[in-house]
Amino acid sequence: LTKRGAHAWSRVARGGMPPGRAEGGINLLHVHAVQDETLVQAYLPAVRAFLSEARRRGWRMDSVEARDRALADMLAIFCYEWGAGIQRGRNTFSGFVHVFPEHTGRLPEAARAMQAWERLGTSGEGEPICEEAWAAIIVAFMRAGDEECGLITALTFDCLFRGQDWSRLQVSDVSMMFGVDDQIIVALRLGPRVRGESTKTGSDQGVIIERGWIASWLVAFRVRRVARDAALIFSVPTAEFRARFHEQQRRLGIDVGPPHRLRHGGAACMLARGDAPTTVKLRGRWRSDKSLRRYGKTHVLVSQRASLPAAVLDLGRRFLAAPDPELERARKNSLDPR
Repeated sequence: LTKRGAHAWSRVARGGMPPGRAEGGINLLHVHAVQDETLVQAYLPAVRAFLSEARRRGWRMDSVEARDRALADMLAIFCYEWGAGIQRGRNTFSGFVHVFPEHTGRLPEAARAMQAWERLGTSGEGEPICEEAWAAIIVAFMRAGDEECGLITALTFDCLFRGQDWSRLQVSDVSMMFGVDDQIIVALRLGPRVRGESTKTGSDQGVIIERGWIASWLVAFRVRRVARDAALIFSVPTAEFRARFHEQQRRLGIDVGPPHRLRHGGAACMLARGDAPTTVKLRGRWRSDKSLRRYGKTHVLVSQRASLPAAVLDLGRRFLAAPDPELERARKNSLDPR
């Protein structure tokens, strides 16, 4: 409100305003707040770093064309020389246009460089993680005393999560009920419009946890978060989770890629067991059949299982056969083989 000023608040604070319109105005203010946070935390640092690097390298910046070339060169350096994550490129490109709106639609070289990076990133992100490797990583997290990252790993595979899905999940987004035979059913709300949020493919989406042991685990974890008056289910940043995910792979002696491949692994496993592609597409919240075909490579699951160390494959299979006792053993930090 301080950022947007009193005039913004007056749009929703006038007497006699219909409740629906007032709610919409408050939602709009929340969207503005999210935009301001993105500007401060992501865009401004990225643009500042780009301008500093351009100055250090002596690049010309005295015309729109020169700035376009410089930005394109910077994106290429991020991608090919520094091996930076694609989000850094997005923040730099989008941030530059946001801070200097007169460049909108006038940066063709930079736009092509960003599109090429997007295609390169998409082609390199798709190999799925098999179920046994996923399970072994969960146990590794638990035995390292990192229950939070273990649960994130479990949910990402089961619910086909993107990083933004679990990182924004709040305690109020978790709904629970009991079905037949007292089976626990847990639904998760994703990208609620009322908070000005959205997923990659839209607002007001959701998913039901498929595996009962993950549902029970999340419910117990949520109880502890509520006791601490926490709003978010998870406190670990996405970049930190990614680093810990790779560390557990190193400890296991495997290399199955970044956490996003858990999402692809969950989809591929659904297809391998015979689920209809439309069911998998709906659960993964994909817009196109092309995305599902790109990520649901069931043959990779077989080749990956064949390449796993025998001890890791056995650990994963034992966990999947009886996850609850294995989780309990891991919580007690029992490293002895069963």
